[in-house]
Amino acid sequence: MDDKHADVMRLLALAQSGQREQALCLADEQLRIAEDPGMLYARAVALHSIGDHDGAAQTAERILALTADGEITGTTAIGTAGAIGTVGIGAAKTGTVPTEATPARPAQAEMAGWRSIALPFRAWQHLLLNESNSEINRQTVDLESILHDLAQAEAMLSKDVSDGFTLATAHTCLGNGYHELRLYELARPNYEAAFAAATARPDEVVVDRAVASQLNLATMHLNWSVELDRIRDSVGAREKSLIAARHAAMAQEYAAATADTQPYAAHANLLMACADPSRGNEGQGVERLRDALDALQGRGLRESPAYALPFLARALDRAGQHSEALEVAQQAISELPEDATWMVASAAYHTHATLLAQSGSDSVRAALAYGDRLAETMWRQRLRTLHDVTSMQFVERVTLERDRVQVLANTDALTGVGNRRAFDVRMAQLGTSAADEVAMIVVDVDRLKAVNDAGGHEAGDLTLQAVAGALTSQVRLGDLVARLGGDEFVAVLEGIDRAAAAGLATRMVDAVTAALGSTISVSVGVATGPASEAGPSLLRAADRAMYAAKRDGGVAVTAPQPAITDQSLTG
Repeated sequence: MDDKHADVMRLLALAQSGQREQALCLADEQLRIAEDPGMLYARAVALHSIGDHDGAAQTAERILALTADGEITGTTAIGTAGAIGTVGIGAAKTGTVPTEATPARPAQAEMAGWRSIALPFRAWQHLLLNESNSEINRQTVDLESILHDLAQAEAMLSKDVSDGFTLATAHTCLGNGYHELRLYELARPNYEAAFAAATARPDEVVVDRAVASQLNLATMHLNWSVELDRIRDSVGAREKSLIAARHAAMAQEYAAATADTQPYAAHANLLMACADPSRGNEGQGVERLRDALDALQGRGLRESPAYALPFLARALDRAGQHSEALEVAQQAISELPEDATWMVASAAYHTHATLLAQSGSDSVRAALAYGDRLAETMWRQRLRTLHDVTSMQFVERVTLERDRVQVLANTDALTGVGNRRAFDVRMAQLGTSAADEVAMIVVDVDRLKAVNDAGGHEAGDLTLQAVAGALTSQVRLGDLVARLGGDEFVAVLEGIDRAAAAGLATRMVDAVTAALGSTISVSVGVATGPASEAGPSLLRAADRAMYAAKRDGGVAVTAPQPAITDQSLTG
């Protein structure tokens, strides 16, 4: 596991083991220092565990805002700061020119990963708000937007997201969203992918993610079993219940690895008791469920008893203890949390109605029959939603592929910055720019031929890649860095004046020197002018300044021309 995730995972473990208020306080302490997507996610999970789904959704929005339009990485503008080969296309932004203290930005894959976590997490919280038992907290859900968030997040994961924790967490959030929609066929592969990501490296298993994945698979198959039982598919229900028991057993196995995961072990034991009620020895099944519920006391897992009590009521009824079964069913209803999901609430009420119907009441039996017919209708609606989501997933993947093709068409294959086409597109955009002034910085690598002659073209390629990285490390997100060809680069920056551009050019020279030492130098020319008049003339002015720097050495400033100024330096 990457060290950068250690603190986040520690807070997640606290939140999910009943110490959610402590996790929330610790996350907020870190966020007062700096906004970080990992800490924001830990905060969101703590709020979810408390039952504040609105606050959790708003925190997910903060993650999306932090990662939008390249705020963490350069996905919105070719040539923005970031790792070589991880840039994209988008509108230019204005802002303060970076100084030497500007922190490095994470790679594009990290941004894609956090967005793939935040989008389905937000969708999940909105679904929970819609299902809330509280009239105050209940919100009307925009199902189309939720489905779009889920499909978009799943498509984004096909990008170069390889970090085990990020992959496991993103797939878990996707699985939770689909699970809440009762789209078990889509939840299952995501939970399975989360487990695979968490255990991909035997020497570095992300234990809590592995346990959570198996618990989620167990819970999902149990819910699937309950729905199949409601529509009278007893064979399918039994099959899903046995699968749930196997996943619960695997969760127990992984949870035994560390003391930190003991709360997960208790939850796994409860799910196993629910999934495998010891048919043929009903008394033993009752005792297993009671023991499992007792083991959860004091662990702060408020939703687990509400989930398990209907299973206990049914086990008691099978054991011939009908009166006690009815009492437990009534308890299940009275103890439903305000944010109980539809599945948990319907299981409690249906179990109670089933037990009451045994008393011979015609009205109760009629109500139960109506509920069963409604369950069949909802099952058919579930299948239609499954078809809609599958179609939406296909559209999102096609859209993503189209965007990738566009990025490739505007990216220099060797260095990962923009190519000549990207530069021409930006020049065309400058005519409608809101910025008053634009700066153009032309950078030429000196003596690149000598590098190729001495070390071969591979050495030259590595030099160009290092120069590109040094240049993009100095520009703002949204600024363009492009390779015009051969050994020449250009940076286009809107909204900065001549002095700021000259300072930036100096830092570019210093960044190249820091990356490659004194063996490689660059000549840099700077030109500034009105954005509305920028075009070939501005590039020519920057070129002249660059050649003056190459010829004279040091720093030389030429006389300004009408509407355009230029400056040159070398390093």
